[in-house]
Amino acid sequence: MSIIRELVTTAQEQWTRWGGPVERIDGTLGGFTDRRMEAKHPFWTFVGEYWQSIGSDLDGRDSPAWSAAFICYCFHTAGAGTRFPYSDNHSIYVSKIDSGNFGGLSLVDPTTTPVAVGDLLWASRSGDDCRAPPLTFADAKREVKRIREGRADSFCSHSDIVVAIRDGQVDVIGGNVKQAVTRTTYHLDTSGRIRDGRRSFVGVIRNAL
Repeated sequence: MSIIRELVTTAQEQWTRWGGPVERIDGTLGGFTDRRMEAKHPFWTFVGEYWQSIGSDLDGRDSPAWSAAFICYCFHTAGAGTRFPYSDNHSIYVSKIDSGNFGGLSLVDPTTTPVAVGDLLWASRSGDDCRAPPLTFADAKREVKRIREGRADSFCSHSDIVVAIRDGQVDVIGGNVKQAVTRTTYHLDTSGRIRDGRRSFVGVIRNAL
């Protein structure tokens, strides 16, 4: 089985493990058993497993955002090995992918690139202790280059794994989405590009592993 297929399978298995929480295309929610599922047993133990996959000693009852750890767990479980630059911060691993040193992975413009199963949808975000994030692909490219060169700190962002595509819709699975592993459905345009105002999408990580 290819790494892409294993990645999608892993993400789906983890989502099922959490009971299948969803954010539908109209923004309505379903399947959430608590407002902070991540804090309830056994879910915090799952978060601990995600942290452990990147060598962290956090056990899941800690406060840091864990969405990047979830992505890393999925790539690690899928057998990516050293072909993915594991990090607890999305902008850090994206900056390394954008260096061109990780064959099969590339950062591309979400406004011109149709998404494919196995890709990552990357969005910037604001939050406590976050510096001002980039809001366009060009700005994100500039910022990850600055991070890579040691001229800027990381910024807050989020990635989800593309697991299914239909006409006008894409299903993605990500961690720490409303404090759970959640499947979200977004709008695509007629060319299969992300077109949804719920997040500030600044990149697609094209996955050809």
